[in-house]
Amino acid sequence: MTTDRGPDRTRQPGDPVRLRTPDQPTVLPDWMLDPPPPRRTLGVRIAEGVAALPGAGAVRRRWWAWQGRQRLRDRYPNTVKVIAMLVSFAASLALVLFAYALFSQV
Repeated sequence: MTTDRGPDRTRQPGDPVRLRTPDQPTVLPDWMLDPPPPRRTLGVRIAEGVAALPGAGAVRRRWWAWQGRQRLRDRYPNTVKVIAMLVSFAASLALVLFAYALFSQV
């Protein structure tokens, strides 16, 4: 195995690993090599202002916890399906009995 350090010189285990610098300078313009900082948009300014309010960190953490919660229908899908079936049966039975009571009064 040869390297760029010399003809037929293999890397020894004790040699430090160094990055090889390019032989030619870069052709990128200065504004690409050292770009200006990004402009602060209106949204960034508003977000920084809201984040500076007292208690904003606690509200943000509670919001993240609320968004990351797992709902009961995700944790226990079969149990929720059985309960929903029983509730729909009770609702339909109540509607049928209500209709029967209305028609029986005539």
